[in-house]
Amino acid sequence: MPGGQGDPPDGGRRRDGHRGGLRRLTHPVACRLRPARPDDIEALIEAETAAAKLFGEHGYPQLAEEAPPSPAALEESLDRHDVIVAADDADRAIGYAMALVIGDTYWLCELSVHPAHGRRGVGTALLSAFLDAARRCGCRRAGLSTFRRVPFNAPFYARHGFVESGADEADSALRDRFQREVPDGIDPSERVMMLRVL
Repeated sequence: MPGGQGDPPDGGRRRDGHRGGLRRLTHPVACRLRPARPDDIEALIEAETAAAKLFGEHGYPQLAEEAPPSPAALEESLDRHDVIVAADDADRAIGYAMALVIGDTYWLCELSVHPAHGRRGVGTALLSAFLDAARRCGCRRAGLSTFRRVPFNAPFYARHGFVESGADEADSALRDRFQREVPDGIDPSERVMMLRVL
């Protein structure tokens, strides 16, 4: 779970004015990747709620108890971002990645996988699709913000080539995004900005 679901400052569009979109890819994991659909909303809320509960086991009970987004709020957020869904054999959404362009950076706003489908390569498949989309958008780098010590946060991204970057050293757009994604009541020092050059 890299960060929150705020509205993109630029409407989530590529530098050339078109939506980048996260294309459907084939991966040797227990899912298939496809664009999000309106009928995914309920399953995505379920996946996001279940994934958030894992934070209670890692010192963040307030996140585990946080109310999920409303269907209308999630639908609006999905419409403002590039989104790809991981679906199971029955084509039910089990996770998703949501991204937008910020300057020359393709920013991962959210990556969530239902815990019932965890540790099967679904998150890695979604991250791979996100990086492929970043390259197609012509971005110079990929970025995100996440929890420093939660095993499925910063350590996961570090294994995939992301490195810590001081938020105070980032440009103003990325710095603002990082600050917006710090959850209420959380010390910002527990979060980290991570970048990967493409």
